[in-house]
Amino acid sequence: MTIPEQRATGSALDAASAYFAAWNDHDGGAVARLVTGTYVDPTLPAPIRGDDLAATVDGLCAAFPDLRFVLGDTHVTGDTVIAQWRMQGTNDAAPLPGAPAPTNGTVDLAGIDVISTREGRVLDVVGYFDQKTFVEQLGLKTLVMPEDEWPMQFGTSLRVDLGNVTAPGAVSFTWIETDDPTHLTETTQEIVTALASDPAFIGFRSMSTGKRFCTMTMWTSPEAAEAALARNAPHNRAMRDHWESGAYGGTAGFTSIWQPYRLNDQFGTCGDCSAYVRVTPGEASAVCSCGGTVEVTSYL
Repeated sequence: MTIPEQRATGSALDAASAYFAAWNDHDGGAVARLVTGTYVDPTLPAPIRGDDLAATVDGLCAAFPDLRFVLGDTHVTGDTVIAQWRMQGTNDAAPLPGAPAPTNGTVDLAGIDVISTREGRVLDVVGYFDQKTFVEQLGLKTLVMPEDEWPMQFGTSLRVDLGNVTAPGAVSFTWIETDDPTHLTETTQEIVTALASDPAFIGFRSMSTGKRFCTMTMWTSPEAAEAALARNAPHNRAMRDHWESGAYGGTAGFTSIWQPYRLNDQFGTCGDCSAYVRVTPGEASAVCSCGGTVEVTSYL
């Protein structure tokens, strides 16, 4: 593979062309060598350079093996190049940061780079693109939340609902603090997929805030929960890997099984008169005073 070189006497456009060629060669080291100053885009909290820039390029190319930047209109003003581009590729290899797995989604994303040069060499690069469009093209959701402010922390949640309306007889609750959330998320997905086929499984929810990842799983009884976990191969493998090699980067954790102290009635809105109707735990439905029926829903 040929690594683009910049001539000290080259033009600003030559420098920008070499920069995009390095990206399209999927060569993070070359991109880092070409950018003598810093690089920043909307996904980064601060400008990066050197090894951090190389790792960012290589990580994106690992997620999109067919990644390519197609250049559009380019405007040169003195030592500054403003280049319009379309980023194209399919996320069918490594997962993106924070995603449990590759989405297999394809992006065709418009953006602009403002490239400052000096004496025919790239100095700084500032990229602009729509993050919301980027994640939505991949089939992901954009989530906006407040910044953490003690004692409140904010994060994300996942719910698995198979439509099981059985009243819960036990809840298993686990949390782990980890430095490797991607590996932990992938393993959790595998475990829950296997658990979902167990007749004792009712529902599942996971939550994450910072480095702490929590799960709640509802079961028909404590005994059924213990039996299901004991025969779940992905769960057993994950526990062994955690205790023997610290495979998930865990720094602290807790696991438990709880029994309900009291199950209050559910309530639902009557479709005929909009009144609230109570549904007794264990019952499939309740009849409103107007004669309408309200069905029970999943408890998690």
